[in-house]
Amino acid sequence: MATLHRAAERGDGTAMHNLANIYYDHSDFDAAEHWFRRAAAAGHTRAMNNLAVLLDKLGEVDEAESWYRRAAAGGNANAMYNLATLLYQCGDRRDAETWYHHAAFAGNVDAMYNLARLFEDQNRLDDAEAWYRDAADNGDIDAINNLGMLLRRRGALTEARRCFRRAADLGHPRAMSNLAALLDSQGAHREAESWYRRAAG
Repeated sequence: MATLHRAAERGDGTAMHNLANIYYDHSDFDAAEHWFRRAAAAGHTRAMNNLAVLLDKLGEVDEAESWYRRAAAGGNANAMYNLATLLYQCGDRRDAETWYHHAAFAGNVDAMYNLARLFEDQNRLDDAEAWYRDAADNGDIDAINNLGMLLRRRGALTEARRCFRRAADLGHPRAMSNLAALLDSQGAHREAESWYRRAAG
């Protein structure tokens, strides 16, 4: 801490950010905000994002959005995702979609998944499927299961079963239930029963 303080006082943005994180982890939010602000003012985009997270937590939504936007404009993918989520929660679906897109293209897997869900809600099923596939390819288990549900809805039952099985093998309870229901509907009652039991724990 002493070393970090000295570096932070000398203007080291990374030290300021790391110091702020330590204070945040110890629930000293005043000190965390102080050092996040100093690091953000020095142009540290991760500090801008984390300052926004803290402000959002404290109910300062407008200022949080402002810092998310600054961090996102600086290329921070987590800030793009957080900004999109904030906008979505505030009812601005169009701007949320834009920032989920930016975050997804920057490699944020949660953004890929949420973008797919947003498209599915809009019945834009081709777009939803494409983003579920990207999120699934990046290891998002919920995306694998949701891709299976979308494929089942579209009548692609063989591929849907593969998705459910893949997610089920990774321990996803809902995928186990979905796999069981699909197997049951296809007459594989014994295997379906086995998956129902596993889903029930």
